Amino acid sequence: MNPKNYKDFYEDIAKEVGVHKDLVSDFITFFYSKVRYNLSTLSNPKINLPGLGTFKIRKGKLKNAIKRNKDILGNIEKMTYKGYAKHVPVINKLKEMEDVLNKVNQNIKEKKEFKNENK
Repeated sequence: MNPKNYKDFYEDIAKEVGVHKDLVSDFITFFYSKVRYNLSTLSNPKINLPGLGTFKIRKGKLKNAIKRNKDILGNIEKMTYKGYAKHVPVINKLKEMEDVLNKVNQNIKEKKEFKNENK
């Protein structure tokens, strides 16, 4: 049995809804580009997609990424213009990751408190 390519479903969906298949393609491309953007920008620790589930940031992976970026930051020569230009984006990314880690820790704390209250 050969599985269908996801693009084969565009025509079926377009017929069912009564629109052109290019519109279905554009809509799906737009939807998943927004999903990828929200997952990659670390704007929220959890993203719930109806029908697909909840995507969560892994705390261990986030801690490893923070450690890796701190190591990179330590290896960049900051006294030169070129080194400073490399230093600034790493600092910004590191700040974003630490903010998300704080949100994840806060969510875990709230979840534990909720469980303890309901026992």
